[in-house]
Amino acid sequence: MRDSHTAPSAVSSSVTWFAWGLAAAVFGLVAPFAFSSPYPTPSRMDWTLQQVPAQMVLASAASYSLASVSTTPLLPETAERVPLVTPVRTVSIRRPIGDAPEADREIVTASISTNLGSHDAPVRDNRRNTAASDIDDYLWDVYQRQPLKRDRGGDFTWKDPAAAKRVGKTLQAYVITGMDVDFREQLYHAGKAMDAAGIEWTIVSGFRDDWRQSIASGIKARTGFSRHGGSRAVGGYGNGLAVDLGHVDRSRSDSVFRWLDANGAKYGLFRPYRNFDPPHVEPRGDFRKLASNLRRERVGAAVADARDSTRVRPTERRLREARAPNRANRTRRVN
Repeated sequence: MRDSHTAPSAVSSSVTWFAWGLAAAVFGLVAPFAFSSPYPTPSRMDWTLQQVPAQMVLASAASYSLASVSTTPLLPETAERVPLVTPVRTVSIRRPIGDAPEADREIVTASISTNLGSHDAPVRDNRRNTAASDIDDYLWDVYQRQPLKRDRGGDFTWKDPAAAKRVGKTLQAYVITGMDVDFREQLYHAGKAMDAAGIEWTIVSGFRDDWRQSIASGIKARTGFSRHGGSRAVGGYGNGLAVDLGHVDRSRSDSVFRWLDANGAKYGLFRPYRNFDPPHVEPRGDFRKLASNLRRERVGAAVADARDSTRVRPTERRLREARAPNRANRTRRVN
């Protein structure tokens, strides 16, 4: 019995010593690699970094300088100076965006040149001035011919200034530039013809946004559906397609209405609600083509073509709404 217990004990002791020996061998092989540096130890002189002489460092530093407003030019005074950028003059024919009427806006670009050239004032294109500002200035003067704005609902002089202030625009930019650019072209030519006929006409009401429409009195279109500038009817600011016209002497407004009925078709204008809203005037038919022809006669073909190509038109959705407005609202407009 004693020998049977001694044999397994001897085997177990041998296995233990063998395991310890194997572990020691592995540790002896792995330890040098684990604790060694990944970089080789220099053993030759040509592997070491040579110290740069102080004289070389100073010489190198002296050959460079940082650019600043106070540095001395590196080039000699006699060297030829070649400017990289010079201002050039261009003329803009695009429609400006903003509160101001469509006046000239100058564009400054740059070009590569070997001389500075002159810095004269930008050249203005007189045709562009005429195309952009004459119409708006003229219509604004017409609007001011009657300082007090009245209709069957009473005095509403305060409403247009309040609406303009609410959207941060001048009164001229609001009531005049808020109308469609082609519609303004038509009004300009028709107005000049009325002036020539001795009719002192005036604009009683021009562009009206949704808020302005909401405070209008009397029989009127629902908010958003006014052709004067309703967001749903025509698309809001810059797209107004209706205006209220009259005489500076309200008692003589019939002379304006009679002239429009007799001559308005020549300028693409008509009064759709003669019975219950006589001052209301809108464009009709292919008024954009007519406006383009009128513009061409006024400012010349080149500027007219450029003007037409840069005009922002209403979206297709707005055009559909403008051509087929709510029938219930077509019989309820006055202001």
